[in-house]
Formats: sequence, structure tokens, C-alpha cells
Amino acid sequence: DLYPRGNWPILRTYQKSNRSVRDRMLENPFLFIKVQNERIQSEQAKEIHDGPEGKWFKDIKMVYAVLGRLLKTVSHVHYPKSDPFKKQTLKAWVNKVENQAAKLKKEIEP
Repeated sequence: DLYPRGNWPILRTYQKSNRSVRDRMLENPFLFIKVQNERIQSEQAKEIHDGPEGKWFKDIKMVYAVLGRLLKTVSHVHYPKSDPFKKQTLKAWVNKVENQAAKLKKEIEP
């Protein structure tokens, strides 16, 4: 099996889409598949064109975005009466992230 049961891209897109998109998908499913394949090929071509540097910058931007989301929600998991073990675990993870960031910074500094 190419896809596990019920995990076909067309089905996932159909389930997420609004009524008009669903109707168009039903009218011409082969067009949908063709467009999906072209999009995938275009993304793959861009990755090849951008090379390792492009992938690296894409990854670092994702890390930045995730850290931004964590900053916005930290008050939901770290507050005065939160569980001491959870506080300790949170701080340990932040330390791990800091250590990785320090290693990365050391690698790119002259």
C-alpha cells in the first residue's frame, strides 16, 4: 500500500475543504491529482535549487517561529502555582534549547 488506510492526500484535502472546493474536486479528481503532483514537484525543485543553505534557513526560521509560539503560551504552563516537577522539567528543556543555540552560535562565529 502506498498510503495507509484512509490516509490518501485527496481524502485529507477533501475533509478540510469548504463546499465549493469539494464540488470541484468531485467534478474533476484527476485535475486535483495533477495539480497536487505539480505542486510537489515544484517544491522539490525549489529545495534542490536552494540547496543545503536554503534548507538550513528554512529550518532556522521554523525554530524561530516555534520559539515565538512558546513565548506566547508560556504563561499557560508556567505560573506561580504550577506543579514544581513540571516547572523543573520546563526549565530543563529551556536549558537544553539554550545549550543547542550556544553550540550553533559557536559554529557560525569566526
